[in-house]
Amino acid sequence: MQALVTGSNGFIGASLVKDLICNGIQVRCLIRKTSNLKLLQDMPVEYVYGDLCLQETLIDAVSGMDMVFHLGGVTRGKNEQDYYNNNTLATLNLLNACRQAGTPEQKFIFISSQAAGGPSANIRPVNEDDLAQPISAYGKSKLMAEHHVLEFSRERPAVIIRPPSVYGPGDKDFFILFKNIDKRFAPMIGNGEQRISIVYISDLIEGIQLAAKSPAAQGEIFYICDDQDVSFSQVIAAIAHAIEKKPLVLHLPLFLVEWIAVFLHRYSQITRKSTILNKDKVNEMRQSAWVCTNIKAKKLLGFRPKVDLEEGMRLTAAWYKEQKWLK
Repeated sequence: MQALVTGSNGFIGASLVKDLICNGIQVRCLIRKTSNLKLLQDMPVEYVYGDLCLQETLIDAVSGMDMVFHLGGVTRGKNEQDYYNNNTLATLNLLNACRQAGTPEQKFIFISSQAAGGPSANIRPVNEDDLAQPISAYGKSKLMAEHHVLEFSRERPAVIIRPPSVYGPGDKDFFILFKNIDKRFAPMIGNGEQRISIVYISDLIEGIQLAAKSPAAQGEIFYICDDQDVSFSQVIAAIAHAIEKKPLVLHLPLFLVEWIAVFLHRYSQITRKSTILNKDKVNEMRQSAWVCTNIKAKKLLGFRPKVDLEEGMRLTAAWYKEQKWLK
């Protein structure tokens, strides 16, 4: 078996590549000449150069592959067009390359995002049959990409995965929290009671693999998440327990975060660089809950998450310390 992985040099992508190799699958990684390959070092993979925004560069990449795992894209863009180009159009280009150079049996596995489905109203977990209501440019671009994948699934094997917040060894986003708490400081927006779904990296990878192998996954969308949702306060507490620190929790009012977002937006317009905080992020923070359910994945795929929040944070902290990210 052979598989192409886009976005292979990212946190989730590199974890998937490692798991595929462990399962005896030959992996081809689509990269750019400027890609940072640190997370892929020493892995026995084949590199092929290409650009998801240029369909003609993708033909050789998909040729001969039994599976195509599409994780490439952007989570932080400079503007809506940037999200559209790198998430929606990029996905369509890859699908068209598969139509042109892939076999009818080649399976397409698209890693979308919970953002495509949108937040959950009244803390009721969102499921795959709910009307998708993305509230960010990122989420909208992912949902448009999903539409192209579902259209493709009428012709060829394809499945869509919507992960929530993902954490574990190698992740840099949650590491910011670890680093702050290690310094005994924990900034918290609002009261910290926003509910979120979360998933440990190995559980997500297992869910992706199950979807790639199962005939029942054809043309379906799956949320792959833990059994229990958590609050941001619980996340902070779990990290603090994992690294044995008692941080000072500083509650930041949302209006202050909004002012910061406005400043960063103007800064990004000047520098033409994306920022970690913008109006979409603030809008996401306003929501009472980002909660989804894994019932469908359990029923159709046999998915069972194995790592809960406390254990996941402990394992993540141990990796950060082993890699000298934390002392």
